Amino acid sequence: MLISHIHIVNYKNYEDVHVDFHPQFNVITGYNGEGKTNLIDAIHYLGLTRSYFLSTDTHHYRHESDFFRLDGLFVQDETEHRIVCKTQKRKPKVFEKDAKKYERLVDHIGLIPIVMIAPKDGNIINEGSVERRRIIDTTISQLDSDYLDCLMEYNYILKQRNQLLKSDEEHRIDLSLLDVYDQKLSITGSTIFDKRKAYLEELKDIFLDKYEFISGGKEISDLTYKSKLSETALDVLLKENRKKDLILQRTSVGVHKDDLVFLNNGSPIKFIGSQGQQKSFVLALKLAQFELIKKHRQVSPIILLDDIFDKLDSSRVMHLIKLLNNAKLGQIFITDTEKDRLNHIFEELNFDFALYEVTDNQVLPVTL
Repeated sequence: MLISHIHIVNYKNYEDVHVDFHPQFNVITGYNGEGKTNLIDAIHYLGLTRSYFLSTDTHHYRHESDFFRLDGLFVQDETEHRIVCKTQKRKPKVFEKDAKKYERLVDHIGLIPIVMIAPKDGNIINEGSVERRRIIDTTISQLDSDYLDCLMEYNYILKQRNQLLKSDEEHRIDLSLLDVYDQKLSITGSTIFDKRKAYLEELKDIFLDKYEFISGGKEISDLTYKSKLSETALDVLLKENRKKDLILQRTSVGVHKDDLVFLNNGSPIKFIGSQGQQKSFVLALKLAQFELIKKHRQVSPIILLDDIFDKLDSSRVMHLIKLLNNAKLGQIFITDTEKDRLNHIFEELNFDFALYEVTDNQVLPVTL
């Protein structure tokens, strides 16, 4: 899968920009704050119907604009698909594939597989379980449309159940309705758990192989799926924790509490891992995500690398670029502030690439 062209209108700092892309390496340079990240985030948006960095569209509109539009031409096995996103404030966003509107945005997920690596990915290790579940759900949703439907249904039922629990101020809650929510939550939650468990077993094997390569075999890593459903069925858990939930006025058990445990040499990497080890861990996890999607979809996801070479010396950057090339990852986008350094490295490696400079809210191709 690759994107050959994008047209951006009123998205973040871009008023009206057209860019043609290289089929393999695309190096996007410029000073911080010029919009390098916004460019690749627009690609992410077209693939997954949302920004990688913000959960809502409130801050995506260019200053004083009430709409934005993204238009991308994607190619797979010589077949072209034009994907268009149209948004307007206070109106539902619209996605079109080849001029035909999607009835549901979720039906687009998986058509254009994407893996993004950015500085914020350190949150996967250092923050709460929400970040770790997000990478699980983002990966599986690109592979399994039934999983995404089930996840949406689970979250909807969970919201209803929590609203019912919060209405128990005078202990007059409708227990029969709570029983209905518990039954529905158990069915969808059990399906989500089974699918997560199966896919994560595959992901773990790939991850361990990638981390061993990156670390030179000097460290032993591990990735474990942590869920109470591993020992007890969700319907039982909900029944056992009902009194607790009524007191807390929220649902305290379920797959929305699942987590991933990351270990390095037997200890949590969150506490004992150096910055370099944590970066290597995240990189291995994202490369495993790529391989898993490629295996199941039989197509290489687009790789978006945002400022991952920051504070790395040229020799380490060259090693990582070699790794990316040797892995045959397909189309890759790299943002970086060091234009001359990356230009020199790619020329020394004799890799075919395109270089762009982002300045004054424009994306300008650099003649090599």
